[in-house]
Amino acid sequence: MHSTMKTLSFGLDQVNVSFLQGPSSPLVITPRWNDSLEFITKWLELNRSWVEDQMLAYGAVFVRGFQIDNAPDFERAVNALQPDLCDAYRGTSPRSLKEGCKYAFSAADVPVNYPIAQHLEMSFLRSPPRQLYFGCMKASSKPGGETALCDFRKVYRDLSPELREKLATKKIKYTRKHAKVGERFTYDVGAMLGWPQLFGTSDKKEVERITKEENAPPVQWVGENQDCFLQEWIDEPFQQHPVTGEHVWFNHSQVFHWTTFPMELWHSFTRIKDIHLIFHFILVSLFTFIKYGFLGYKMALNTTFGDGTPISFQEMNEIRRAIHKNMTYSRWQKGDILCIDNFSTSHGRQPTYDRSRQVIVAWSQPLDKNQAQLDQGTGLLTSNKTTANSEADVPDLMESPDNSPLSTLTKEEAQELKQLFLTNRFEDQMAMAFSKREQSKKTSVHKRLSSCPTLAASVFSTDEVTASA
Repeated sequence: MHSTMKTLSFGLDQVNVSFLQGPSSPLVITPRWNDSLEFITKWLELNRSWVEDQMLAYGAVFVRGFQIDNAPDFERAVNALQPDLCDAYRGTSPRSLKEGCKYAFSAADVPVNYPIAQHLEMSFLRSPPRQLYFGCMKASSKPGGETALCDFRKVYRDLSPELREKLATKKIKYTRKHAKVGERFTYDVGAMLGWPQLFGTSDKKEVERITKEENAPPVQWVGENQDCFLQEWIDEPFQQHPVTGEHVWFNHSQVFHWTTFPMELWHSFTRIKDIHLIFHFILVSLFTFIKYGFLGYKMALNTTFGDGTPISFQEMNEIRRAIHKNMTYSRWQKGDILCIDNFSTSHGRQPTYDRSRQVIVAWSQPLDKNQAQLDQGTGLLTSNKTTANSEADVPDLMESPDNSPLSTLTKEEAQELKQLFLTNRFEDQMAMAFSKREQSKKTSVHKRLSSCPTLAASVFSTDEVTASA
């Protein structure tokens, strides 16, 4: 069986495009006829700019219903969409590289009944990944287990002006501490990760070299044997999106506040009503109150206001309410790929009691968030949006066939999405004209000409690309 993708129509006639839960929610791409790995790999490669644009507009895109059977399949498909993946990890959750892969890792090597609060991947670093990709190898058969999403642009807007002003003035202080050997029995996920595992070496000098090369805060060696890794720095609580300029809640304070673990368990219980969670909530609440609230221990990645004063329980609850209000949930399906704009949309894990759940992750090369702010408004960081030459170039997005998995696009939503393409086309043409005036003639707005669907006719000698099933 062969399927044909017409590049001038973006290849959208070969897939179904739907909304996950309404027009403002992430898009879902499902197969119309061909669900093979070969097809979706080629389709993602040719429509790279379009998919990235949808990630920018909607925060995330699901690729669902294709034959992604294992980690190497996932890595192959993601690498077609993002050829510049990264294997350097400086986050806080323990991870392990999947067999047969270079860039696909386990999402988090921590018990599946531990909630992981919403966060932008490695947002506390100077240079977090620009994009993030999750894959489902085995979905949870029990309640929970979703990788929920949240629009952190909305979180910024939903905070009270008083709290926003306080955060903007005082900023956020991070204190990061890792022992040589990670803890096994703890509710602090960051404490599970030893610094040799974090940097891939037990040589202190090499760790210092790596952190200096990555322009990270200076390393201090503390503890009885001077073998405990410590960094301290102050960072901004918000960032402007490098493309849209929108303000984004951009820090990890909600993840590593000592009240987060029990409150995330409580939130999950109120949503799915699993009785196991209420017992877990009571146990963890007692533990955290005694260890952190009464005895004064600190989290492995401790966060305070920039002047060292604690973020109060009431202030953190306001932040959590803004996050929970804007969260989106979707049950995983085997083979799912979830593509996320890591500079606008957060992710987190809902607890479950299905230990067989398997989710993996890959990420793009990092982007210096400080430099991104300097470049904002100069035209140097622009959206990789594709443009159509006329309305005829934009295919009708009709209601999906009944046999298509999770197709939710109505005729009205299809017309709205089509109109959005046309509106973006006009905005892009204006942006391109401005960029051409301001930039060198050698500088192109399109960084990947060969992957831009609207320019495909000038790249390929034929107007069709065939993918074999």
